[in-house]
Amino acid sequence: MFSDQSANIITHPTGYSGRGGELSVSVGVVSPEMAIPTLNAINTWNNLKPILGNIIKTNHNVPNDQFDFESVLLHELGHCIGLNHPTLSSESGLSGPDRNYTKTMRGANNMLDLHPGLDGVIGSNDDQRNDDVNLFWFHRESNNPFANPPTVDSTTYSRDLHDLPPGHLFAANANLETARLLGFQNSEAIMQQGISAGETHRALSMDDTTTLRLAMSGFDREAGTNDDYTLALEFAGVTDTADIVVSFNSTGFSSCEINATESKPGHFVVRKANIYFNDNIKWFFNTVSNAQPNLTITANNARGSVSVSQNDQLLIDISLLPGVHEQTPADYWLRAETPVGRYWLNDQLEFVRSDLSIRAYGGSLVSLDRFSVFNNLANGLPLGEYRLTFAVDDNQDVIFDGNFADTITINITP
Repeated sequence: MFSDQSANIITHPTGYSGRGGELSVSVGVVSPEMAIPTLNAINTWNNLKPILGNIIKTNHNVPNDQFDFESVLLHELGHCIGLNHPTLSSESGLSGPDRNYTKTMRGANNMLDLHPGLDGVIGSNDDQRNDDVNLFWFHRESNNPFANPPTVDSTTYSRDLHDLPPGHLFAANANLETARLLGFQNSEAIMQQGISAGETHRALSMDDTTTLRLAMSGFDREAGTNDDYTLALEFAGVTDTADIVVSFNSTGFSSCEINATESKPGHFVVRKANIYFNDNIKWFFNTVSNAQPNLTITANNARGSVSVSQNDQLLIDISLLPGVHEQTPADYWLRAETPVGRYWLNDQLEFVRSDLSIRAYGGSLVSLDRFSVFNNLANGLPLGEYRLTFAVDDNQDVIFDGNFADTITINITP
């Protein structure tokens, strides 16, 4: 957070005046195809639920030659509510991996001092940055950008390098390589610059949420006081008069342009923001809402109803997109109503005959992409209709609720 020009500035979303409570910020779009991915990005920021493994390079619905509009919008919305890049990024004038060094201003020598330290990882806690002025707020106790402490304010976060843990030389940021060094795979701050075609970055990391929570501690930078606020982004539909307007232009890749004024020393407030996407880029517009988990069960890659001969191979797959419910504790179920009774998939991935419900798995909601639960010839199955339901609950109590579900009917024919 939040500025390239000063080491001690925090920028707040539109409408903040120092009074606590819920802060509503409207988001409008200029094209209907933007609606669902924009609603998804709004839901993600409003939920403020960080996860590890939020960078998905395969097993999703984005073609390899297109850029995911929702992922890029999630990043740009972060800028429009006050968040900066955690790294030097393109605005530094640097290129390649050097952009991944932690965000700083030039020091007295008027140059950026860049050395990755003994671990050789750019952006980690042993970087040697000489007199560069740190702009990154780090967790005082751990200097771990993937920390998620219960309290986030100036008592638990600092940008003063004197507050680093013993042995640490510089503030570590949440880029992919630093994450790997810390033992976290495919994890990165959404506010980290850059995305490749075919990737999705649709979930926040800990650094994204803690940085916003720091701003939400208000002008006094102390959580639990009267100037604390919560942020509620609201979808305004197709309009160009919202607080944040998402539209197209024909330059660059994407950008957020803001107008902000200083409301109090060290604190700026966004007055108006515009997000632009280059309409010459091949954008992928997600059509699946993340407001609730999206489940799919298929037979031989078909949904709804399918007929399969006993001479055919039968492949049954399940898929799950948790949306904003990722990491929520849940029960997983797969029930099969067959010509010879009711069966359940158990935790050994075996179908078991039972009139009582049997849970397949209990744990966090995670993404599944075409996970195979049956792959065999259909000649061992009696003729008739099979109705299979893949379901997850919104709790983990080993009681079948089936809050979210998808069903397929399979007709086994001679």
